[in-house]
Amino acid sequence: MRMELGLSQHQTIKQIQTLSPQMYMSMEILCLNSLDLAERIETELENNETLESMEPAPPKSEEAAPPAEAPAQAPAEDSFEERFEQWDAYSREEYGPSRSVSSYDGGKDEKLEALSNTEGRPTSLQDHLEEQVHLLDDHEIEKLAGSMTAADRSQVLDLCVDIIYNIDNKGYLMYSLEEIEASLNPKPPIELLQKALLIVQGLDPPGVAGRDLKECLLLQLRRDKQSYPIEEKIIHGHLEDLGNNRLPKIAKALGITIEEVKTAAENIASLNPIPGKLYGGDVTRFVKPDVVVEEVDGHYEVRVDSEYLPRLQINPHYRELYKTSRGNVDLKKYLKKKIDNAEWLIAAIRQRQSTLRRIAQEVVDIQSGFLDHGISHMKPLKMIEVAEKVGVHVSTISRAISGKYMQTPRGIFALKYFFTGGATKSDGTVEARGSVIQRIKDLIASENKESPLSDIDIVKKLAESNIQISRRTVTKYREAESIASSRQRRSY
Repeated sequence: MRMELGLSQHQTIKQIQTLSPQMYMSMEILCLNSLDLAERIETELENNETLESMEPAPPKSEEAAPPAEAPAQAPAEDSFEERFEQWDAYSREEYGPSRSVSSYDGGKDEKLEALSNTEGRPTSLQDHLEEQVHLLDDHEIEKLAGSMTAADRSQVLDLCVDIIYNIDNKGYLMYSLEEIEASLNPKPPIELLQKALLIVQGLDPPGVAGRDLKECLLLQLRRDKQSYPIEEKIIHGHLEDLGNNRLPKIAKALGITIEEVKTAAENIASLNPIPGKLYGGDVTRFVKPDVVVEEVDGHYEVRVDSEYLPRLQINPHYRELYKTSRGNVDLKKYLKKKIDNAEWLIAAIRQRQSTLRRIAQEVVDIQSGFLDHGISHMKPLKMIEVAEKVGVHVSTISRAISGKYMQTPRGIFALKYFFTGGATKSDGTVEARGSVIQRIKDLIASENKESPLSDIDIVKKLAESNIQISRRTVTKYREAESIASSRQRRSY
């Protein structure tokens, strides 16, 4: 049998799903939380001259007709001018006569004002330490590092800065003095580096520039005029035992009573193992709820907060310019593309608000027990359940709740918080994970501290409430909530 190789052409029919620009923008807008959406709109306003924001129209009377609905989807290409008129009518009925906010009216510069009120970069630990070094006088330097010549003092202050920039964000010195010495050119005398380290270790916050946890804690103890001999012995030789709550072992090793160990442990617990944690770090991100839940006549009503969003419309000048640009093909094509993008954005925002409201209302209806009575009444909930009730794909639910928050009478929660698995009860029903965790917390809070509940004991206690759960799951939940083991919780 002989096979021949060659080129040939074949026709096949395939169905390929592609996303239109409108669908792509709609999905993208749905994923954004309130702060990101406001930023996206600001970017679109800067990049698309046909789009503008309007000042709110005066409140309408109760007898006024309801606003017209915007077209849910852009019609075909050949009806662009007809669609243009629909959007024009929609904007006028929805918002009233337009007045561009972007036009300069002689008032204050809002962007400049916002920039002036934006929080700057937080002070880093290194900045804080270096500033203290520059403020030290000769008396303070000698008090920390002993007497020295003026030339040595000047060099030591320079070496202090070198040491400061070898301290990590936790406040610990990352390298030995020998390694720091080898990295400098020219190499300084090791004695001066030691004096520089003493100075840095005397700065605020206490414990900074310790080379390990033990030195960090000892530096803090030695700031106090009072002596702490037992605390120092525990830090030197029994820190691991203290972390594991082995107080009798420490008492036996040091020849002291358990009460003395407990007192010393309280003093050590008051020290800061991470002295640099209060400095630097990321700027705090503020959460702005996308959804607000309010109780009205015994029923929970949901609204999507839109007050932070500017009202958008197509700029009337570019509407008119498009209509009168029939002789300029390039201009007409350019304006059509820009106006299309503006229309798609407005439609996508409206669709986002509607979808988010329907999803949030369904979640609130299901989790009304939580809103009434707290976490013990939280129900297990999967995204597919809400998707089926709202009539959307489960991926739409995932996009809609991602990174978004809900303000409720019980506080502000991430929307994802309400979607949770659970543990099966003996009657076949399922109790939400959050509710099980709360039960575990309640059991631990009411336990006898001299004989705390082990994870197996907690499993048995939960079984008495018809909740079947494994020891491994109890351990996982306990550790996720940063709850210590029974050995560490034991009180002597």
